Amino acid sequence: MKIKLLLLAVVFCYNTQVFTQQSTKQTKTNIINNDETVKTRKNGLNISFGTSGFGVGYARKLTTKLNAIVAYHSLTVEDKEVDISEFLDNDDVEFLGSANSTIIDAGIEYVPFKNSSFKLAFGVGFLNDVAINGLITYKEGIEYGDIIVASEDVGKVIINSKWSGTAPFLGFGFGRAIPKNRFGFGVDIGTYFAKSPEVSLQADKLLTPTQDEQEDLQDAFESLTLIPRIQFRLTYNF
Repeated sequence: MKIKLLLLAVVFCYNTQVFTQQSTKQTKTNIINNDETVKTRKNGLNISFGTSGFGVGYARKLTTKLNAIVAYHSLTVEDKEVDISEFLDNDDVEFLGSANSTIIDAGIEYVPFKNSSFKLAFGVGFLNDVAINGLITYKEGIEYGDIIVASEDVGKVIINSKWSGTAPFLGFGFGRAIPKNRFGFGVDIGTYFAKSPEVSLQADKLLTPTQDEQEDLQDAFESLTLIPRIQFRLTYNF
């Protein structure tokens, strides 16, 4: 009886050892396979939304800390009513604003920490048709003594401003352009360093003399060289 129990114990220990070795080997194999899968995922496609509008982009892993990024952004806003009565000190005017923007980014993303998604981003943006326009009209007619001039006869003022050329950008954010998992979410916060915009001013009818203020308006826009670059991004890793 003792010999049978001893044999059973030996068989049990042998089977347990074999099972443990096989499990350890399988676990190591899975880890290696997972590491190889992660290493082979060097590309990322993304969609984004932010101050530059809607965008699509592509990223390529260069090293463990550097990713190359290329993105296209487009924005269109038409006839957005903006209250500028305090700025002009006049409650009788109405301002309709519109904006267009097409920007192509090419840059580098630097991820300094292995276990963090914090990153720095820098590169250059190619500005094409980046413009902000405004239309100023009177809400109601105006009075000259006993004469009342209808709003459509008063006239209008049109302001056009346009940025063009190349603009370096710099920023930081969270969320890798090529995430560790299949999908990832990120945010970028930074700015483009652009040249001063070209500004034009047009006026008609009773407001025609306003055109004489174009030079002053151009001077006022000279300092508008920082264009916000804030983007929320969803990325697919492959």
